[in-house]
Amino acid sequence: MKRSVLRIGCAALSLSAAAGLLASCSLLPPVSPLPDSKPAQAEEAPGPAAASLDDGKLRILYSNGSNGGNTVLCGNTVLYQAASSETVYLVPDTLTGTVRYYLRQWSAPGTPTGRATALCDRSGKEILTFDRAYDAVLTGSLLVLTAPEQMAYSPALHHAAGDCRVLDLATGEELTVPENAYGCRIAGETLAFNLCNAPAQALDENTWGDDLTRYYALQIQDRDGNRIRQEPLCAAVSLSYSYNEISSPADWLELDYYSEDEDMVIDHISLYSTATGEELTGFQQYTGAGTVSLYNSGRYQLVDLASTEQSAVLCEFDEPVRYYLPGAAITEPEASGRYRFHDLLTGEEKELYDVGTDDATLAIYALDGTVRVFDRQTGVLLTDTAIDPVENQVRAHIYAENGWVWVAQDDNDNYVNTAIQICGPDGTHKTLDPRTLEETYTHYYPLFSTADGLYFYGCCNGPGSSWLYDILDSDGNVVVGGLRSCSTYYADRANGLPEGVFAASKGFSYGWMDLSGRWLYAESIFASTADEMDNYYF
Repeated sequence: MKRSVLRIGCAALSLSAAAGLLASCSLLPPVSPLPDSKPAQAEEAPGPAAASLDDGKLRILYSNGSNGGNTVLCGNTVLYQAASSETVYLVPDTLTGTVRYYLRQWSAPGTPTGRATALCDRSGKEILTFDRAYDAVLTGSLLVLTAPEQMAYSPALHHAAGDCRVLDLATGEELTVPENAYGCRIAGETLAFNLCNAPAQALDENTWGDDLTRYYALQIQDRDGNRIRQEPLCAAVSLSYSYNEISSPADWLELDYYSEDEDMVIDHISLYSTATGEELTGFQQYTGAGTVSLYNSGRYQLVDLASTEQSAVLCEFDEPVRYYLPGAAITEPEASGRYRFHDLLTGEEKELYDVGTDDATLAIYALDGTVRVFDRQTGVLLTDTAIDPVENQVRAHIYAENGWVWVAQDDNDNYVNTAIQICGPDGTHKTLDPRTLEETYTHYYPLFSTADGLYFYGCCNGPGSSWLYDILDSDGNVVVGGLRSCSTYYADRANGLPEGVFAASKGFSYGWMDLSGRWLYAESIFASTADEMDNYYF
């Protein structure tokens, strides 16, 4: 079975053709901001609300209307505000989700790539600096540095030594890296390097065409540089990094094998344990809570990778497995177009209207009206209720919000909501009439939940061609109104905002606001490079 490559970055993400030697790396004391940068000053935050950010966590307020200019805070203390030409982002540990560092890139004429990089800690101190541009991924104590994406996709540049480096932050040691490595994935005690063995002439802009995959290779080695395994036409992907779930097995790699006769095509995918050497064929997808789905001999296998050193088949199905949580699995029959819920303890099965997930929970809505919400890691049932279908119901959509659910029911084929149901773990069950909402709002959508309930936004036409947003509670009452935009914190959620706090813009300010409408931290839109809102600060 061959499939087109949808994940070019798995093998080509960090391929750069910039010439040069290894970039310098040094441990430095704290330094002053660059001339084109300045410390950020928050607008006055009314009352004691600002104290709710005082938790010592690193966060970023993304710039208003610009890719650069982001502000880094530790709790409610501003550490750094980048210039518009800088790139700044958090560097979470892929194993634990903790965030102790952030990365800065800035313009530095005279360096090999015209940019420089610094890794900074929670105090704002520059721990490491480099005289070239790097992107960073932290796994445990190992920091992997690679040439940035925007350089990796340019065939005019030539891959060079120093495009990939691995540093141990615990010891200060720089580990051995193959000269032709463009990327690295950490799996347990081993390092899996993606290599490009192309001769120089093959990387010429006019000759390499779409044949880059013929030069792909994989080398797995230990921390001392001893080679464990080599594979041609192969690239490695880390499960823990790719699926952004802390419970994903840290010792397992996804190995993408490329065909010899077709360009940019993955021939087959397997899973490889760097701890035991076990390799599993027929990989389909990661299904959650340390499990994967494999397809072998005409059957879909649900396989546990995390409970023991060796993989274990939990069960098999005739249809693809999409989700797993302890005690239950969700499959997707190809013929019916609906999901199916399987209780692995009782054997109960239910055909579903829809499945919804967030970072922590999975929600189902069955054709018999059953609505359940589970903890994705433990399988604990958080909400168990029922929702009757509306007359002539043809579909329903369920959205999980940390134990709460938002269910939109349709009675026609035009995706027009007939009813909105909101259910919570405390037995709450409320119904909203979309027709009433649509008297004011052109569209509406769940935003987040707290222990008190689920909140959603409604969007309506504002002055001129602008849009205005209100945040409403589960009864449909406006809690905070007149916003120019609103959103939950950025998708990584590594260091999420306190409960009930969200990103917003209102008037000439943007930042983080609570449900009383008070700013916990805010900046003027005029401190940015543009005064029109975009999505960069979420």
